[in-house]
Amino acid sequence: MRFLAVALLLLSACSPTSPVVDAGPTFNPSYKHAHNDYEHPRPLLDALDAHFESVEADLWLDGTDLGVSHTGAPFKGSLKGLYLDPLAARVAANGGSVYGDGKPFFLWLDLKESPAALLDLVAGQLDALPFVTRFDDAGEAQHGAVTVILTGDDAGKTALVARPAPRPYTRDGNVYSPTDPPADGRWSDYAVNYYGFMQWDGTGTIPAADRHHLENLVTGVHALGRRVRVWSNPDTPEYWRAARDAHQDFIGADDLAGCAAALAP
Repeated sequence: MRFLAVALLLLSACSPTSPVVDAGPTFNPSYKHAHNDYEHPRPLLDALDAHFESVEADLWLDGTDLGVSHTGAPFKGSLKGLYLDPLAARVAANGGSVYGDGKPFFLWLDLKESPAALLDLVAGQLDALPFVTRFDDAGEAQHGAVTVILTGDDAGKTALVARPAPRPYTRDGNVYSPTDPPADGRWSDYAVNYYGFMQWDGTGTIPAADRHHLENLVTGVHALGRRVRVWSNPDTPEYWRAARDAHQDFIGADDLAGCAAALAP
């Protein structure tokens, strides 16, 4: 019933008959996002070789550390070993940014559970990093080389952004509504289920109705001052290009090389 309610809300907000709202602020070009990045042979490094601007890691409590995997133990490694330490080295070697071009890089941390020990580890490990973006309550940011966005468990990410500012992370929301409050320093993004509002299988030409759903979602999210990532989307060149044309902020892919080729200038 909850999934049905989410789907109905998205369909009503993004239906072909609903008005397209003003896009509001100017947003950056679309970022290539490595969905479940840790599943690749070389976590983070394969995404960096393909010049992705965003990666996603799923987090579990592993004793006294943060383990990365989709379903828990056995883990692919730790958050620090797979992502935080390599990013620190990369930023130091490239003059203060991940690619040496001064542009932002995004690390999405998907909280698969939310015990207090896990939340303390997330806050502690990220707060120790000098190169991550920090947020205050009003939405002002001290921009760093890496911006961390919390996704996944609602209770966990909400508890973390309720901690005192400045915080080394912000969070997403999983359900878009045009009546949501504007973005602030706690809530900066959305991550929505593709099949909650789209039917297209990602092959051939995107149907007009689905294109309108996607465009209305993006413009509605932007009007609130937020960015949007879509998950469970088709892993196809046609979808990636349609998402770029709709100015979707984060374009998810499992096929890193295919997505990089499809979205090449």
